[in-house]
Amino acid sequence: MDLAQQIAELEKLSYERLGEQAAKKISEAIALACLMHEGQFRKLDATPYVSHCLSVALNCLSWGLVDPPAIMAALLHDAIEDAPEELNPSERIAQLDPEVLSIVLALSKIRNLQTGTGDLPATYRRILQAASKDLRVLVVKIFDVLHNSETLHVHGPAKAKTKASIGLIYVGVARRLGMMALAEALIDYLLPNLMPVQIKRAQKVLLTLQEQGKESMERLVRNMKLILEEGLAQDFILEPKKIADYFLLAEQPGTGRLRLVGWPVFRLKLFVEDDDAAWHALGKMHGLFGPLPRHIRDYLNAPRVNGFRALSTRVFWEGQPLTVQVVRTRDEAANRMGILAKWGVSGPDPARYMRLLATLGDSDLRMSEVHAHVLPDLLDVYTPKGDRLTFPIDSVVVDFAYLVHTDLGHRCVGARVNGVPHPPDFILSDGDVVDIMTSKEARPQRAWLDVVKTARARTLIKEALREQDIGVQGVRRNLKGHFTLISLVVPDIFWSPCCLAVPEDPIRGRLSADGRWIVHHAECANAKGGHWEIGSWAINNQEPKLKVTFNIRHQSGALLSVLELLGQLDVNGHSIESKGKSGDIFSISMVMGGQPISTMGKLLKQMAKIEAVQDILSYSWLD
Repeated sequence: MDLAQQIAELEKLSYERLGEQAAKKISEAIALACLMHEGQFRKLDATPYVSHCLSVALNCLSWGLVDPPAIMAALLHDAIEDAPEELNPSERIAQLDPEVLSIVLALSKIRNLQTGTGDLPATYRRILQAASKDLRVLVVKIFDVLHNSETLHVHGPAKAKTKASIGLIYVGVARRLGMMALAEALIDYLLPNLMPVQIKRAQKVLLTLQEQGKESMERLVRNMKLILEEGLAQDFILEPKKIADYFLLAEQPGTGRLRLVGWPVFRLKLFVEDDDAAWHALGKMHGLFGPLPRHIRDYLNAPRVNGFRALSTRVFWEGQPLTVQVVRTRDEAANRMGILAKWGVSGPDPARYMRLLATLGDSDLRMSEVHAHVLPDLLDVYTPKGDRLTFPIDSVVVDFAYLVHTDLGHRCVGARVNGVPHPPDFILSDGDVVDIMTSKEARPQRAWLDVVKTARARTLIKEALREQDIGVQGVRRNLKGHFTLISLVVPDIFWSPCCLAVPEDPIRGRLSADGRWIVHHAECANAKGGHWEIGSWAINNQEPKLKVTFNIRHQSGALLSVLELLGQLDVNGHSIESKGKSGDIFSISMVMGGQPISTMGKLLKQMAKIEAVQDILSYSWLD
């Protein structure tokens, strides 16, 4: 489709869906976008750059974002960062519509002052924080990512993988906003570039299982027609599952994993008029086919965080499990399109997404923490009053406490889970009823950071640990600008691997962003400036073990040189683990001991000088 055709199609669709007045404004935005990107072409296919802006706007409108300022912002989303300064893009957009300028500013990349390239984490945070006040920012960005994902094939494999990883960040956001169809489209474009081998294998298995079940499903359809004759449902569809149904995001931004593809590979949806009909239909399915225990969910009366409403279950059909959803007809569009479902009718309903928006508006969140918050929800837990809260899998009691209230998390000493007392790090299970136990003397613990799964809990714990009155284990703050290390074996101290400070070395230290005490050698270039304090040691006759993680080249005799050093110093090796990192580099973790601190410090520094040892990644002292 050439540029003129794109413009004509967008103008026609705008007129049909938004009316004559809005269509005129969008035509003005089209003309402005063409001016801002005049003479600019995409490097890879030499098409006019503005065609990308037109495609994003077309996608927004055709998928249901019937909002004139949002469509104009989609057209102009790259204008501020790409247009020549003499065109005064910000001023021209403001003249067109100040509301559009607000959205475009939030969508524009933040540049790294040192490299001049886009600062992805900073841009991501700004987009999400702006979305806490105006969801259109987030929705337009997702459609921008969608169109970029459609053209990844024109890049080389390495660059396409990098871009796909960045795009994957927004899959979780689309899912959380209920836009499941949009998330599926993103996954279809992105995964072949991220995990091509796994995708081909998974698709092959999925198609094989679906082909094997084809005749069985045809018999099921004939049975379902008989059920419809009883008037228990208005209609039904039997749909094959997609690869997206087996894909889970990981906590690290831009990563994910495929679950093993297996039964059920089909989904049966029954459409009913109201709640009573839904429960009758569910009972009929259970009576005919038999339910699988622990797979019955009432999302009709307690919808998921993304607004999904249905009764969900699994039944047996001819020896194989089958996913069944009983959906009120009026809910189907919202279940698939989420916040876009009724945008042009009643406007978006941000109340359904307030927990997401509250987190997105937290300026202290890091990129990974925001990303963790938009992971698929896998765990439903209840308060004693019956309120349901939803968490990532493996969430713990402290996650629950912080989601209820900040002070409840700070004072948490455990919880009664289904009536049984458990500690704060107890892992919750689906369906648990949790009653938090507190104490006025309790304080947040650094160890909680290793077990919590929610962004809110991690952020609030870090904030509390940064408070001076919490204190840092193993560190005594004597006078302003001076500290003393009184213990080595504490998790509150971070031993910087860049300079390998050991007892009796001159040292400097300061409090980190997460409340730990960072220790450097006093002469380290990374420990210069007025915010560092001068340190001293008060370690008496301790013989802790030393744990060191380092990179080593994969060559003959490389590890032997490390072991020979242990022999020379008469140090005992307690454990060793290795992990391949690249073709010729391995990561080794060793725990050693049996000698005084002075000897262990000497060992660490001599180990760093061994030719085969590439980097000391970390070190710490253990009991």
